[in-house]
Order: sequence, then C-alpha cells, then structure tokens
Amino acid sequence: MAEAPDTIATLKAKLEVTAGVADRLAYSVKHVRSLGLAPLTLTGLAALGDGEMEVLDAFIYRYGSLVSNIQDSIFKSIGEAEQEPVNAMSNRDKANLMEKLGALPSATAFATLAVIRNRLMHDYPEEAQKQIDRMNFIIDEAPRLLAVFLGIAGFVRKFGVAFSPAEFVHLTDFSPIRK
Repeated sequence: MAEAPDTIATLKAKLEVTAGVADRLAYSVKHVRSLGLAPLTLTGLAALGDGEMEVLDAFIYRYGSLVSNIQDSIFKSIGEAEQEPVNAMSNRDKANLMEKLGALPSATAFATLAVIRNRLMHDYPEEAQKQIDRMNFIIDEAPRLLAVFLGIAGFVRKFGVAFSPAEFVHLTDFSPIRK
C-alpha cells in the first residue's frame, strides 16, 4: 500500500520547518564557539554579560527545539509514511523504530540527547553544577544532533522529500550521520 500524498506533503512541510530550526541551531553553535563560552564553569557563567547570556539562552532553546521537532514531528511523519502505528508509541519506541528503518543511526544516542534536553528545561539551584555539565554536553553534542537531522533529511529522500540546503546556509558546515 502506497503512502498517501497528504502524508508526504506533511512530512515535507515538517522537514522544512525543522531545517529552519536546525539552521538557527547551527548558527548558535558557531556563535557560542566564536565567543569562547565553552567550557562553562559556575564562575564563568556568573560572569557572563547580558549579551552572552542571550546567546547561550538562544543556543539552549534552539537545541531543545530541534530535539522536539525531530522526535515529535519528523519521527511521527516518517512513521506514518512507513505506515507504522506511531501514534501509540512512546518517544523511545519511535526512536527505536527510526533506527530500525534506517532513519536514525542510534536510538540510544538520540535518547541521550533528548534526556539531556529534558533535564536542561528544569532549573534546580541545588543542581547548578549538573546544569553546567549538561550545558557543556550539549555544546559538545549539538553538531552531532545537526548531523543526525541531516542524516534523517537524507533518509526521507526515498519518499521524494527534500529541502534546499542553499536556503539554510549555516547547516552547510555539518555532515550527516548515516547508519
């Protein structure tokens, strides 16, 4: 049974939106690196000015948005295009399915990126050092997340779905991860 045209149109629309989020994260990765904000320390974080904090906040938000778009939108749309019952699946099950289908190189690695994103969204003063460690982790791992997205973008070409990389200039510095 072939996938419905509206399923593919939805996948294409979600891929384009997610490519925009990925491109903005790619910009933030470069910006955080150019400002020398990593590795972060408690003392260093306290000394950041408003401009640097805004850069860091944008980076964290964009990282979280990309993880969310991939697991909540792209995985769902790929599952529907593959005629899999993704609506009843947990995010972990969807990631496992994406690995099985070949859209994701490692469900476990992606789950780690998602768990760190979830933990970063909650700020507990008694866990300040853990939050710094998480921020340093995503600063290091954001290029891998971008590469995972680009690998997924390559995977969905089998459905005739693609985005124009020329429109997303910051993503050009990252290479896809393939299974």
